[in-house]
Amino acid sequence: MKYQVARYLIFPLIISGCANLSGERALEGAVTPQEFSVIDQSCLPLSLQFSHDECRAAPSVGLAVQAIAEGNFESACISLQKARSVADNTALAGLHIWCLVQDNNLSAAKQLLNAAIAELEVDQHIAYSGAIVHERSGNHQLAYSLFSDLFAINNEIMVLQACARTALASEQAQRCLDCLDRLLLATDVTPKHLTMRAAAFAQLHRYSESMALLVNMLEDWPNDGELLLQTAFVAYDYATESSDPNLYVDAARLLRRITELDPQNSLVFLPLARCYAASGDFNESTLAFVRCIELEPNNVAASHELSDLYITYNDKSLAKKILRQLLNQPISPVARQQTTNKLSQLD
Repeated sequence: MKYQVARYLIFPLIISGCANLSGERALEGAVTPQEFSVIDQSCLPLSLQFSHDECRAAPSVGLAVQAIAEGNFESACISLQKARSVADNTALAGLHIWCLVQDNNLSAAKQLLNAAIAELEVDQHIAYSGAIVHERSGNHQLAYSLFSDLFAINNEIMVLQACARTALASEQAQRCLDCLDRLLLATDVTPKHLTMRAAAFAQLHRYSESMALLVNMLEDWPNDGELLLQTAFVAYDYATESSDPNLYVDAARLLRRITELDPQNSLVFLPLARCYAASGDFNESTLAFVRCIELEPNNVAASHELSDLYITYNDKSLAKKILRQLLNQPISPVARQQTTNKLSQLD
């Protein structure tokens, strides 16, 4: 296992600016078993939890865990740096790397990870923090490989969720679905998991299944406005990718619900109009385009597409009217020239 994990983590060592792993050791009192027993590590992933032997020479590690529980990762990093100046090991280094990532200090996390790989034995502490660094850096396939190795060791639900997440991000859709199937056996169904499943189906071009999941999910959580807002636009993307008229109908139904809750939401009317147009509903598409333009008079895409819609249905006069109205708005020189050219073609 050590080799399997290490082969994924090794990359060029960055020396300059890295955190001190082996600097001067200050003397502090050791953590007693009684003191260790009151450190609540429930806020940490299993792969980052540590034993008494790993922290007994570094009393400030308890303060770091308390700061993590409070969401104060900057303070946790300071305590961990102090702890590691007394007695460094993979548990403290891994936790420090993870805290740096949570504190949005990815550069320092990468430097410390490189130094830890060079100077310490690669174990699950380093592997987990390394996976987090790789995921945050956008190297999702490498992160997935590490998370998979870790899940084989500890069967932790959090790691399995990370496997699903990074498999999806690295376009390994079937592996994502396999992870989600295993999650279903161990946890309750959540909108996040269903959204990931829908995205995995979409990667496999199984758009009908994606849409069905999204629609059913919103029926199960009908009062979650934020979920509706996110899901409706995802449904529109799937309809666009598939070019299936039936999926445009489903997406329009979800987008319409947003307009009923928030009639002033200008962002929703353009995709709604496009859905109606793609499914052949001229009247509803026209109404949605008009409402979009009422809310955003300088919306070039909406004006041009409504003009095209009128031309399709042989109403050049309305098409020209829409374009002339657009020319009265503050639009870019490029959009103005495109609009002028389109008008001249209609004359």
